[in-house]
Amino acid sequence: MYRLRILDSKQFSALVTMDDVIPGVKEAYKLFSSGRAGLFPIITHEFDPGRADMDIKSAYMDGAGIYGLKILGWNRDNPSTLGVPALAGLIVVMDIERQQPLGILEGTPVTFLRTGAAGAIGAETLARPGAENAVVVGSGAQGRAQIMGLSKVMPCLRKIDVFDVQDVYADKMAEEISFHYPAIQITARPFASLEEHVRNADMVVTCTPSKKAFIKSGWLRKGCHINAIGADMPGKQEIDPEITATVKVFGDSRSQVAHKGECQHAVSMGLIMPECITEIGEVLNGTKPGRTSADEITMFDATGMALQDLITAKVALERAEAHNIGTVVEMEQ
Repeated sequence: MYRLRILDSKQFSALVTMDDVIPGVKEAYKLFSSGRAGLFPIITHEFDPGRADMDIKSAYMDGAGIYGLKILGWNRDNPSTLGVPALAGLIVVMDIERQQPLGILEGTPVTFLRTGAAGAIGAETLARPGAENAVVVGSGAQGRAQIMGLSKVMPCLRKIDVFDVQDVYADKMAEEISFHYPAIQITARPFASLEEHVRNADMVVTCTPSKKAFIKSGWLRKGCHINAIGADMPGKQEIDPEITATVKVFGDSRSQVAHKGECQHAVSMGLIMPECITEIGEVLNGTKPGRTSADEITMFDATGMALQDLITAKVALERAEAHNIGTVVEMEQ
């Protein structure tokens, strides 16, 4: 018999905040790039391309004593047709020493926070410290998560322009979240004006399911930083490959970004080699340089790693046990 703790979304959100998640995700990157954590192959499938897909991500963390997986499904139409979130899934955390399950968590809030934390770490590590304005393309849950993450680590940030291919969604997001960030001017802009605003941006964040590049070569000014968040499976694309070929590229996992991330397109075209991609964990560990000048253009290709989910879930489970939160099930073997 073993005891399994189950946490739903409300219980998780009461235990963990973005401020808690950023250090954990940073540690996951460092463990991965130092060989003390690893990823298993990702399983992905598109049931209806551009509308419904799924992925299963799994990993182990010797440095944290856990392994596990996340299964996540996405249906673009769920909010409008069913009145439920577009994303849903589960995270299972296992103990390496005992080889027994530790807990199960609803995956949506974990994904929200850990992906926002990934973007925060990318910007904090690679963007110019004095960056004052950003463009965020994508007004779904991740658009909100990315803004939350940036607000935690970029103290000079004063202005965010929000875009969506459907302008009404950008309007809705800006209206709903602006009051949470009184020090930042958050404004929805027409998608047709994207180029104009990107050309003046210190940071560009892309978090869409696009399969066609919408950030074009020649748009980025000196010193700009890109957080490329949306591309996480073959075929997805947000950034012109010519940009990827000419900027300094960083990723969460060198292998993963070369095959499933934004870099997949430049790699397949022969514009860059995978070995030219620096893992952000290498920068955090001090084994590779990050930004080396104020004029350098940098890009962080964040495909998402189960390590982020697991270390976030571990924090939540430890706090839940300490405060007796969640449902504990005794499983007969």
